[in-house]
Amino acid sequence: MNLSFQPTGHTFDRGLTTRGRRAGDRYVLWHAGMLLGYALFSRSFAYVGVPPLFVGEIMILVGLAALVRAGRAGPILSQPAAWLMVALVALAAYRTVPYLSEYGVDAIRDFMMIGYAVYAIIVGGIVVACPERLLTLVEKYRVFAVVMVSLVWIVYLISKIAPESVPFLPWTGNARIIEAKGGDIMVHLCAITVFAVLGMMERKPWFMFALAANTAIVVASNRGGMLAYAIGFAIAYAMRPPEARVGRLVYAFVLFAALGVLIGPLAQLQGTSRSISVDQIVLNVTSIFGQGDEGLDGTRKWRLQWWTKIWDGTVHGPYFWTGRGFGINLAVADGFDVIKELRSPHNGHMTVLARMGVPGFVLWLSMLGLWTASIFAAWLRARRAGRHRWMALFAFLTAYMAAIHVNASFDVFLEGPMGGIWFWTVFGLGLAAIRIQITHPDLFTRPEPGVPARQPLSIPFAWHSEPDAAAPQLSLPPFAWPDDPRSERAPGAAQPDAAYSW
Repeated sequence: MNLSFQPTGHTFDRGLTTRGRRAGDRYVLWHAGMLLGYALFSRSFAYVGVPPLFVGEIMILVGLAALVRAGRAGPILSQPAAWLMVALVALAAYRTVPYLSEYGVDAIRDFMMIGYAVYAIIVGGIVVACPERLLTLVEKYRVFAVVMVSLVWIVYLISKIAPESVPFLPWTGNARIIEAKGGDIMVHLCAITVFAVLGMMERKPWFMFALAANTAIVVASNRGGMLAYAIGFAIAYAMRPPEARVGRLVYAFVLFAALGVLIGPLAQLQGTSRSISVDQIVLNVTSIFGQGDEGLDGTRKWRLQWWTKIWDGTVHGPYFWTGRGFGINLAVADGFDVIKELRSPHNGHMTVLARMGVPGFVLWLSMLGLWTASIFAAWLRARRAGRHRWMALFAFLTAYMAAIHVNASFDVFLEGPMGGIWFWTVFGLGLAAIRIQITHPDLFTRPEPGVPARQPLSIPFAWHSEPDAAAPQLSLPPFAWPDDPRSERAPGAAQPDAAYSW
């Protein structure tokens, strides 16, 4: 698997300057690096920066500057799902301003669950301005997948088996240098699994077995993450293109399930009664339906009681139109401060209902539903046209979004930058992909054998100087879809778009 970065030729809008193009390209790479940091190091990475400006807020400022120089927000904001997103942000801001004087930074912190929507505009606008950046992000996700599979198990085991040996970040006092949450990791492992199963990267045996090992290590620790993984994978499998295969993945998971039976009792997660074992996975599954052990069932009960109180106080109570606003500690206000530093009800959707009332909740659900419907419509267009690479991309985005929201229904995920920025990035990429599929349907296509190839547009590769006629010309290399059964198709039959190795 070649992980080296190979610059590709770009078909830029003519209105962009060379410096603007570079600004957009660089931001895409920086944003990808930020997402890797959040996925791998969770809250530890979120505290990188100078208080009160941390990496997530700093990158908003950098992204807005890049959007002005190298992006096009119009094609993103012109889509119906984006209209609802803008309305949601406006309502959230309206429910935040009155509480700034009382709650200060806490009000802004709570608002950012919705405020991070600016990332959807930034990322979507920069990608739409140069469609080939979508290819770059797919290539970078391949690197992300390899890095995560290689390192996340180490981070997870350190944070769970020996957390007390990890020092705190000096400027926080409550965040350790290495932290990891099982549910968050399972969301990304689900997406990586889907990415591989859909054929969007080369499925080498070592990678598939390493992916299965990571999943086996983490899956026992979090019921929400386990359910997110299962639902995300099921959706992607239902939407898979014809070339997708799961053979090696199944073999790998069967092997590590067997190993889990043997080594599980030896690996106890620090501070909990959970071990890494198949028995623990069974307990997690049964506890979701109210038949687990006392400890697991206890956490389920207080969450359900809290969600019921939020529902009754909002839908049937005095907070129907306004909610409680952004800033108040919901755990203290509702009498459920059962966990240290808990502010939200371990369910992102209930958080929206509690803070924004029924109008905000309806906007939130409508926005998510319209985005999903738009993605599915784009997937259907790709299916009818036989463009299997587009099918794979839309299946991947749908599965990622599903895993994010299932996990967010059981944990505090969307309320922080670790999950919030990922969510809005996927949201923005979905809007960009819908637009690019219409304007550049052949983005993933290469000429058929025997058909004269169209010469791709090439540009000089020079990061720190203006284009030079003598500079070497680089163009987009041809790609090949792994396991492409093209040779099995009948001569003269309609050919779907050829794909590439990511």
